[in-house]
Amino acid sequence: MRRPADGVSAWLVPALVYVVILGALGVTSKLALRTLTWHDLLLWTGIAYLCFALVLLAVGEASFRVDGNFGWAIASALIAPTALILLYFALGHGESSQIFPVTAAYPAVTVALAAIVLSEPLTVAKVGGMLLVLSGVVLISVSN
Repeated sequence: MRRPADGVSAWLVPALVYVVILGALGVTSKLALRTLTWHDLLLWTGIAYLCFALVLLAVGEASFRVDGNFGWAIASALIAPTALILLYFALGHGESSQIFPVTAAYPAVTVALAAIVLSEPLTVAKVGGMLLVLSGVVLISVSN
């Protein structure tokens, strides 16, 4: 099902900003890890998350709801810091320019899981894109 063009603008700008910010994370984290440990960086990240959460609660944009999807919220809440811990650990042991392109393969996992769990269509274009992403990861991994 195709969505109207104006629906794209609702997600495209935030997605592009995400790409820029996530790209910067590789550099800022690596700089922080020059003198801090991943434990320290995780603590600062947690403080930032807490600040954002408190603002959302204060302005009434978030609440503690328990409904049918509460378990998925808990799973997501556990996945995010676990992924960050692994990223910070990797950055403490390798080059940012090599680690971030490898971690950029996660969309292939998302596409596959979305097809399996959410019954989203798995098109030839999506499979081709996944193969391109994975090919890029292999090229970057063997570049040193």
